[in-house]
Amino acid sequence: GGPNAWADPAALDGEPRGRHRTTPLSPFDSLIWERARAERVFGLSHRLEAYVPRDKRVHGYFAMPVLAGGRIIGRVDPAREGATLVARQVGFEPGARARDAEAMSDALWEAASWVGCTAVRVERVGTPELEAPLRAAVARGSHR
Repeated sequence: GGPNAWADPAALDGEPRGRHRTTPLSPFDSLIWERARAERVFGLSHRLEAYVPRDKRVHGYFAMPVLAGGRIIGRVDPAREGATLVARQVGFEPGARARDAEAMSDALWEAASWVGCTAVRVERVGTPELEAPLRAAVARGSHR
């Protein structure tokens, strides 16, 4: 809590221990809606862009930060077309690695299960070096 919340940077950089959830977070999730705290804890500067003119949006209409291994690894702007969850836009945070593409895929399939979707389609990926690994992971995810 409070302005004096602190975390050991070495602990944050290490491998996560214990159980960690991989999941998209609603922009209204209590973990991130308090913007100053989200910035302090996750280094995340996030705002809902639904009211931002389309051509000025950075992450998408209803971008959801994705939590994995205790870190925010990126964001996804989801939509639904029939039984397909559509990731209209996927972006990864700076320093993202190949395993973050796997985690993003897990988060997309998790979100698909919430809304009864049986397929996931990725449209735009804003991080070129992770586009192929993400698309491959999403394709593999359909066989689970």
